[in-house]
Amino acid sequence: MRLLFEASAPVRAPLAQVQRLIDDEWVLGPMLGESGRAYVDIDHRDGAVGFQGHWWYRGELSAAESTDGTVVTYRVYNIAQRAAWAVPLANRLFIGYARTVRDGVAGVAQAIEQHLAD
Repeated sequence: MRLLFEASAPVRAPLAQVQRLIDDEWVLGPMLGESGRAYVDIDHRDGAVGFQGHWWYRGELSAAESTDGTVVTYRVYNIAQRAAWAVPLANRLFIGYARTVRDGVAGVAQAIEQHLAD
């Protein structure tokens, strides 16, 4: 498993509240959308959720305490067992993908804050 991308975003909420949303899979809605859940396998460990799909992709979302509340981190891994070298080629050399990862975690952080404020 090789880390390809990592991005974090702050959440103005206590870690325990954010981890609860991770542990009960609420974060998968904002992260994957409802239609995306049908195409990935989902697994948990306390405080983190992982989702795998396609032949190469694994995403992980976790939270950690920070000075201003919580920081949510999204990591994208290459899990290809064969032809791992082809992953960048199959994904157009990941041009613009780092921004997609940053935007994705920022959107989840905003959705968490909104959900906890409601």
